[in-house]
Amino acid sequence: MKLPRRKGTATSVEIEPPEVVASGPGASKGRPTPKRRTASVPPPPAPRTRKEAMAWQKQQGAKAKVAGQKKLSPAEYKQALKTGDPRVLPRRDQGPVRALARDYVDSRRMASNYLLLLFPLMLIGYVIRPLQIITLALFALLLAEWMLAGSRIRKLALERGMQTKESAISLGFYAGSRAYFRRSWRRPMPAVEPGDKI
Repeated sequence: MKLPRRKGTATSVEIEPPEVVASGPGASKGRPTPKRRTASVPPPPAPRTRKEAMAWQKQQGAKAKVAGQKKLSPAEYKQALKTGDPRVLPRRDQGPVRALARDYVDSRRMASNYLLLLFPLMLIGYVIRPLQIITLALFALLLAEWMLAGSRIRKLALERGMQTKESAISLGFYAGSRAYFRRSWRRPMPAVEPGDKI
């Protein structure tokens, strides 16, 4: 608000309006209202090319890293994955219940251990009609084994006080997907030997 000029004065004085303090429940914010240009910042434009998308993804990954955590070299990463270091495990392998499922599979002999050897027979079974019944029977046997393993793993987890929302089916498929690999191919590496008590 400007005051009218008086004769003989060359300057004008601007008086700041008094700060209005609203009364009532929850009326005061305790901070100034932001300017319109800072109140809403538009999101960055979407990447147009694959190269831009990869650069954006790399940048987001760098931001998500925990401060002070050193980057692992490829050899260190491979070793950490072998030993089951939680920092590098994929999401599907994380958690105590999944670790119990891995130990369960690694400490037992299962029919699924021979699944890779049965693949050629299954492929031939699709071509030769009489072998189709054998192929379907093998698949049914493996699925039954996976369901049984899943229910046993879930029961063991609950007995040991592990909280889990996973069903016996999901745990069974996880166990089966590990069981058909050779022991030397499994990641993380087996922590128990066949016959060990878990």
